[in-house]
Amino acid sequence: MQDNNYFDNYRKAGDILKIVKEDSRKLVINGYKVVDLAEFIENKIIELGGFPAFPCNISINNVAAHFTPNLNTELVLKTGDYVKVDIGCHIDGCIADTAYTVKVGESDDDLIKATQEALKNAIAVVEPGVKTNYIGKIIEDTIKEFNFNPIKELCGHGLKPYILHSGITIPNYNSNTGSKLKEGDTLAIEPFASTKAGKLKSSEEVYIFKYLQDRPLRDTTSKKLLSVIKQNYKTLPFAERWLEKNHAGLKINFSLRNLIRANSIYPYNVLVDSEGGLVSQAENSLIVTSSGCEVYT
Repeated sequence: MQDNNYFDNYRKAGDILKIVKEDSRKLVINGYKVVDLAEFIENKIIELGGFPAFPCNISINNVAAHFTPNLNTELVLKTGDYVKVDIGCHIDGCIADTAYTVKVGESDDDLIKATQEALKNAIAVVEPGVKTNYIGKIIEDTIKEFNFNPIKELCGHGLKPYILHSGITIPNYNSNTGSKLKEGDTLAIEPFASTKAGKLKSSEEVYIFKYLQDRPLRDTTSKKLLSVIKQNYKTLPFAERWLEKNHAGLKINFSLRNLIRANSIYPYNVLVDSEGGLVSQAENSLIVTSSGCEVYT
């Protein structure tokens, strides 16, 4: 078990996200540009003393995860859209990760409540010794009580310094086998619910990436960009939009595709419901304590 000071940066990152969540919700309205929402959220995190742990994901309707806008994205929010806002903050690599869903211009309906309740019920059973597949069963049972299906291909995850998905996996269904949580584990639980079967397909679109390794590269511009990526983002995900803003001279789109081919960076392809189902998400980060857990986002 780490001493209490170890967790202070996690808590500070979580406190920042509590403010950002509240402020950003007010902007999830008809006619608001998606890129302006993402920029507001990321800039607010920095203004409050943190750094984005990953690009702000703004996934709408049947898009489940991994969408973040580029600078020239003209997409705007529309009344009735299910908007999933997934945001992360880190302080010295200690990560807070949280998400919420808003139906633009309308109050929360059963699809949104399904993931909110699943998250609440999952958190309620967290304690040392509980198995991750049991948490998954709680999530699945809750979502099915609302007559929706969990998305099994997405899961909650452990959080370690500079590692967004580390070690622990929290499934969104009863996976039958799992590992036991222990005191001091830091993790995010994030149920996803779909109006269809909850199966995903990978889109060809990709706007988020992560550094993997150095590889031999002939193209000097791609080499320079890889160096920028390592220096600025380490092992955490980054957005093409961030590079567009700060390093426009490095042929960003071309260089990123080159780095993917070289297996130097990992592409997070946009994930969509394969049957066009509408998707909701809820997420909080927590620390497992001796008697339960502390939710810090």
